[in-house]
Amino acid sequence: AARRVGRTFQITQLFSRMTVLENMLVPGLARPHSNRSTATRAARLHLEFLGLAALESLQAKNLSGGQQKLLELGRALMLDPEILFLDEPFAGVNPFLRDQIIELVRKLHAGGRTFVIVDHDIEALQRLVHRMVVMSRGEKIADGAVAEVREDQEVLRAYAGV
Repeated sequence: AARRVGRTFQITQLFSRMTVLENMLVPGLARPHSNRSTATRAARLHLEFLGLAALESLQAKNLSGGQQKLLELGRALMLDPEILFLDEPFAGVNPFLRDQIIELVRKLHAGGRTFVIVDHDIEALQRLVHRMVVMSRGEKIADGAVAEVREDQEVLRAYAGV
């Protein structure tokens, strides 16, 4: 976090009995020179950006899986990262929220943030990335433009059984 790197988890790591706003305040208050007032303002701005502002009083355990993924992204944003590692951000997320996450990542990237995304949802990834690296059994088997990687014979054998 001190090096401005943020991450999300494949299985969300939220404080389930805390509210959405309280979850945002945990990383917000961990920043040097922060106080509750500035952290709360920042949290509410991020919640608005994420489409979660109306849910700030709800306990995190009552959010849908996709909303929990959004909240976890918001917690990462509270640390003002330059680079974000997203682990399976589309896993178990309904198509509407998946599209919302894609748009949020696009906006954050346009604002100067860099992303490394690990996911199996090739359709979602191809809407986001310029470069795709595919690994199989711990080894890189393809690296290049999305269209090129999707047609790679080794990738097709490893993931499509072709």
